[in-house]
Amino acid sequence: MFIINIISNWLIIKQVHILLDCYKGQSQAEKEIKRIQGYRMAAKPVVFVIGASGKIGSATISALAGKYAETVEIRAGTRDPDKAPDSIKVPGVTIVQATMGEKEQLLETFKGVDALFIVTPGTSANRAPFTIETAEAAKEAGVKFIMVVSTPYVVYPNTHDMKQFKEIEDKIPQLEVPYCILRLTPFYDNFWVYKENITSDSIFYGSVYSNENAAVLDTTDAGKAAASILADYSKHNGKTYQLASDRYTNKKLAAAFTEELGKNVEYSRIPTKSLKQTVHSKDWQIIGALEFVKIYNDGAPEATEVDLSVLKTLTGEDSTMMKEWVTKNAPDFK
Repeated sequence: MFIINIISNWLIIKQVHILLDCYKGQSQAEKEIKRIQGYRMAAKPVVFVIGASGKIGSATISALAGKYAETVEIRAGTRDPDKAPDSIKVPGVTIVQATMGEKEQLLETFKGVDALFIVTPGTSANRAPFTIETAEAAKEAGVKFIMVVSTPYVVYPNTHDMKQFKEIEDKIPQLEVPYCILRLTPFYDNFWVYKENITSDSIFYGSVYSNENAAVLDTTDAGKAAASILADYSKHNGKTYQLASDRYTNKKLAAAFTEELGKNVEYSRIPTKSLKQTVHSKDWQIIGALEFVKIYNDGAPEATEVDLSVLKTLTGEDSTMMKEWVTKNAPDFK
């Protein structure tokens, strides 16, 4: 009887241990499930910038890496990663080979991407098909949000350059993917074409009237705005933003250089008719530039009546004023 009791007790204890092991195993399984779920919840959304080697693309990558690296996974797409600028070779950024318009390749490249920024080519006669094919690849790959670069002057579709931007802006909403359009005004960087003449002769030339207002944009400001949208893209579906840092006139630009350089700098206007006769070119870029001049000289509201508060609303920071840009870069114009 004693032996039977011992055996019986042993069996009861064994069953308890088995039950405890089951409960313990269940607890461990639950913990593992919770761990996996937590990992999935903590996985960062993937943000991809294609055209990352250019001024706007690299400025966007820099802004993403500087402010949002802990909340998003950043990928920089460039045609030749070996030639990628140092500005995007920063911690937290994965550089990926990606050629705009190469749809079959991009289908694979865009898998797992949440938000895509297509930096529309600025110097390509085929910017519309490149941009549209890239966006179509993004849709097929399951990208959740697409943002593209455009221009405020898209409202003049009869001009050479604007026809392509109009085609892009018409196509993107038709993809039925959440989207945003960034209309960028001309950049401060265009002032660098004046460097040689200002340095040697204290003068710079153009065809826009000296007192005509024009919107201008700092690429760093644009990159910060683009990064803020990509980092929280759900708030920006269907939005179109026109970005400008400041307004300026060539007369005021000359005065700013005069003050900073300590010498009298003047602006000299070359009439458009004379410029056409001098150029003697049918190059699409020159044609586009001349069309811009006409838009400015006609007092287009897209150039003169720009809401400068948009940048601060998006970034929370003050934009770069024309005088500030000149002060920063004046040493290179001496």
